[in-house]
Amino acid sequence: MSDQANDTQVAIPQIESGKRVLIAGASGGIGRETVRLFAHSDVWIGAHYYHNAQVLRQLVEEGQLEQSRIQLFQANLTTAEASQKLVDAFVKWVGGIDILVQLTGGVTQPVPWKELTEAQWKADLDLNLTAPFFLAQAAMKHMQETGGKIILTSTASARHGGGSTSMAYGVAKAGIECVTKGLARVGAPHGILVNAICPGFIDTEIHTRQMYRTEEDLRQRANLVPLKRAGAPLEVAGLIVFLASPLGNYITGECIPISGGDWL
Repeated sequence: MSDQANDTQVAIPQIESGKRVLIAGASGGIGRETVRLFAHSDVWIGAHYYHNAQVLRQLVEEGQLEQSRIQLFQANLTTAEASQKLVDAFVKWVGGIDILVQLTGGVTQPVPWKELTEAQWKADLDLNLTAPFFLAQAAMKHMQETGGKIILTSTASARHGGGSTSMAYGVAKAGIECVTKGLARVGAPHGILVNAICPGFIDTEIHTRQMYRTEEDLRQRANLVPLKRAGAPLEVAGLIVFLASPLGNYITGECIPISGGDWL
């Protein structure tokens, strides 16, 4: 898939100095690029992972991150309790939370809709809707007095019915859009901005590792995009950092597609 965006030199929006940023799902492709972009600002970064800490440690070892400014947090975020504990651990480390970026989620198992079991349905909803909601809820409690920003993750395909082998995932992501608008409404009086990004076909492991697509499958899928390529994780990270920066201070309650014009 295309790495076109990775070769482009652009100015990176700066986050206000001293902001405390928790990135849930930081070890994935989009998460790693998001960590890198936030590291260009003078901020504290909590980088959450489930089972792949090495990719985050490597960023520190390569000198891309100042070790004293980043802390790794491990958690299996499939329950309300785990989400609450992650936020509490981050706040205990750095004294508060100003920005939450939720990039967790995925298809637990691609299953044709006719064969989908109740357990599989619940697993995808827990991972992609339940845990993100309670992450946001926990963060908002800490932001009541100081304000803050929450950036959740939906998917562009949720508005078009999702996929036949990822039905519960699509339903959960559509739920994220409802959560985004509802929390933006109640958060606004407290200076809390809540938005969601809605990635389309992005060059991440969800397609190969989770959806078992071949290189030919990926080429055919990219050809359906008007721009004729997959999006790069860096392009999604750029949207996240824009929303987190002062440039995004008048945006709330929005679910923003980043899909290369898919479904036009």
